[in-house]
Amino acid sequence: MVKKQDIVMALEDLGLTKTDIVLVHSSLASFDHVEGGADTIIDALVEVIGKDGGLLMPSFPAFIGGEYGLVEKNDIVFDVRISPSAMGKITDVFWRRQGVVRSIHPTHPVAAWGKRGKDIIQGHDKCLCSCGQYSPFHKNCLLGGKILFIGVGHSCNTTLHTIEDINGAPTRSISIYYPKVVDYEGRIVTVPTRPHLPGLVRRYEIMDEICKTEGIQKELKLGNAVLKLVMADRLLEIGSDFIKKNPLFLIDMEKMR
Repeated sequence: MVKKQDIVMALEDLGLTKTDIVLVHSSLASFDHVEGGADTIIDALVEVIGKDGGLLMPSFPAFIGGEYGLVEKNDIVFDVRISPSAMGKITDVFWRRQGVVRSIHPTHPVAAWGKRGKDIIQGHDKCLCSCGQYSPFHKNCLLGGKILFIGVGHSCNTTLHTIEDINGAPTRSISIYYPKVVDYEGRIVTVPTRPHLPGLVRRYEIMDEICKTEGIQKELKLGNAVLKLVMADRLLEIGSDFIKKNPLFLIDMEKMR
């Protein structure tokens, strides 16, 4: 059984410290069993980075029918106060916690705790590309943040969308859609967005070996889960070099045929 102090020690061994910003992708089931469940993992993260840091987690709604299934009707698709996260148990417990706020975005809202985290999610509703320039995912890179994978791999790495978006990869709709969200005051807000194109098969896991080779990823095993910590700024730099040379670098062309 994994306990809170085990998680704290593992996070510190990976290199997380006070005031860090960290974006977490996670699977509670990967541990097999954690004493206290999702709350224990969140408590450990909070303890390690502290209130002056930033803890970020995706809190995306379910993409029923894909991203286009959310936005194409230009209807209300997300209520920041009640819409559950489809990104795993830990994220769904996290966004509901006291002191946690979510960004106002129809498809890729980010939940945040801590001073630096809350600063990062500001203005997400102004980002035409949900993961693009100055989105929370991009800001995490620009501010020297980190990306933590708990029991999952780079196939869950939303920041790779950011690398595609800011470097002009042809993975976004050229059309703008106008879905609506409900904000914390209960107001209906229109948030223009260019969704990801459907049908593209990614090969995001290729970045695992690249990150290890480049020395920007550290990992260890805790219980049955593998934890990986990646330097977000270096990931952005390295990934951008690949996309600039080949805009389809992260697309699995073999599976697209």
